[in-house]
Amino acid sequence: MDWIVVAKCDECSKEKTYEVSGNTVPYSIGDLIEQCTCGGQFIVDEILEVG
Repeated sequence: MDWIVVAKCDECSKEKTYEVSGNTVPYSIGDLIEQCTCGGQFIVDEILEVG
C-alpha cells in the first residue's frame, strides 16, 4: 500500500509531498517530519491512501 503525505512548514507555509510505502499509516496528523530551510519544521497536514 502506498501513502501520499503532505506536510507544511510551521514558519513559512512551504509545502512538501512525500510518497511512502507500507502496510500501516506512516505518520499521524501533526507529526514533525523534518527541518525546513527557513528554520521551521514540516508538520504532517494530510495523509492520502493510494491504491
